[in-house]
Amino acid sequence: MNWIKKRYDQFLLALLTVALLACAVLIFLRVQSFGERFSDAVATVIPNNKVPPVPLDRIDQAKEKLQNPPEWTNPVGAEDKPVRGSLFVSEHYIINPAGTPEKPEYTDLYNDTLTGQKIPSRWFLSNNLPLLNPKVQFDDPDKDGFTNEDEFRAKTDPNNKDSHPPYYTKLFLKQIIRIQFRLIFNSWNGDPKKPEGIDFQINTLDLRQPTEFLKLGQTVPNTKFKLDKFEFKEVLNPSTGEKTDVSELTLVQTETNEPIVLVLTKVTNSPDVYGVFDYEWPQPPQDIKVKKLQDFGLKPETDKNKLYKLVDIKDTEAVIRLPDGSTYAVVRDPRKSGAVMARPQDKP
Repeated sequence: MNWIKKRYDQFLLALLTVALLACAVLIFLRVQSFGERFSDAVATVIPNNKVPPVPLDRIDQAKEKLQNPPEWTNPVGAEDKPVRGSLFVSEHYIINPAGTPEKPEYTDLYNDTLTGQKIPSRWFLSNNLPLLNPKVQFDDPDKDGFTNEDEFRAKTDPNNKDSHPPYYTKLFLKQIIRIQFRLIFNSWNGDPKKPEGIDFQINTLDLRQPTEFLKLGQTVPNTKFKLDKFEFKEVLNPSTGEKTDVSELTLVQTETNEPIVLVLTKVTNSPDVYGVFDYEWPQPPQDIKVKKLQDFGLKPETDKNKLYKLVDIKDTEAVIRLPDGSTYAVVRDPRKSGAVMARPQDKP
C-alpha cells in the first residue's frame, strides 16, 4: 500500500492500461461476430407473391349485426300479456269508469258490432294494432276486404292478407222475392186404373193461355211443370151422403225437381222464390239475386268447382250449401235490422 501511495500516478497508469486492453479484447470479439449478427440482413431475398388469406369472420359478423340490428322486445307474462312498456316509452294506461288508471290489456274497449261480443284489448295489442284509435275495429290493415273485427271473429291474422275469414261470412239476407204462379186441376177423363191414358185439364191462372188437356209425362206449355203421377181419391160428403172426388195430380218442377200436388178443383200456388243477398265484400256492398236451388259464386273466388247453392229460404234466414257439403244459415244483417247473426249448420 505504501508503494501505491508513493507511486499512485504509476498505479493509475497501469490500471488504465489494463482497462484499455480489456476494451480492445471486447471490440475484437465483437468484430469477429459481426457477420453472424447481420447474416439475415445481407442474405439474398427470395421473391414471394403469395398473399396470405385475410380473416373475414369479424367483417361477416359486423354485416350480420348491421342487417339484423338488435331490437327491444317486450317481455310477456301469463296468457301472453305484456308485463312492461318499451325501453324509452312508458306503459299505456286508461282511466276506467271508476276513475282509476288501468292497463289496456286488462280492458275491453270495443264490442263486435255483429255479435255484441267484447273484443279484448289484448288482441289488438298482440297484433300491433292502434288500440286507442276509435276506428281500429273497422280498419283493414292487410287490405284483404275484412275488418279487424271480422278477423277477430274468425280468429285470423289481421296483418296477413292470405289469412282471412271465408267470403260467405260477408253474405247477409236482404230481401225475399216470391213470384206467384197459380195452377188449377179442373178435371180428368179416363180409367183411373190406367192413368197413362187419362186426359187432365190444367189451367194456368197467371198466364193468358187456353185450357190444356195433357197426359202424364207432358209439360204444361210455357211453364217448367211436368205431369208426373195421378192418384184417384174419394171422400164421403156428410152433407149429401155422396162421395166427392179429391184426386191428386203431382207435377214436378223440371229445374229443381220439386214436386207440387194439385188437388182436383183446388187452386194451388207454386211461387218461384228468390233471395237477394247483401254481399259486403268488397266495399261498397253488392246485391246478389239467387233463385232457390240455384248455384252461385262469390268474388274474388274464381274456382268453377267452388260454388254455393241456395237450398232453402225463409223470412228470417236462407240456408246455403257450401262447396265442402256443409250448410250455412245466412240471416239479415243485425247492424241494419236487429236480426241475429248467421250461424253454421250441420252437414246434410
